[in-house]
Amino acid sequence: MFSACTFSACANPECRVPFDYHGGHFFRFHKAHRGEDGPANTHSVQHFWLCGNCAATFVLDYQVGRGVLMSRRRDSSSQEQECRLIAAA
Repeated sequence: MFSACTFSACANPECRVPFDYHGGHFFRFHKAHRGEDGPANTHSVQHFWLCGNCAATFVLDYQVGRGVLMSRRRDSSSQEQECRLIAAA
């Protein structure tokens, strides 16, 4: 079972539906430490959740140097691929 204190709401800033472990989509990204941010050979893990409605339209992706981005699924009705920064690297 997931802990609601790790991520308390949908990662979509325009939604923010409270976390419900019965639905939606859970994302986990490994994030390497930059330079002196952490000891050698360590990493951190970031957790995000999209509610069911948002997960049907959006997907989250981690890009090194940028962070976690939210973009429309390729199978959604919109052909434009806009990305929105959710968490900086």
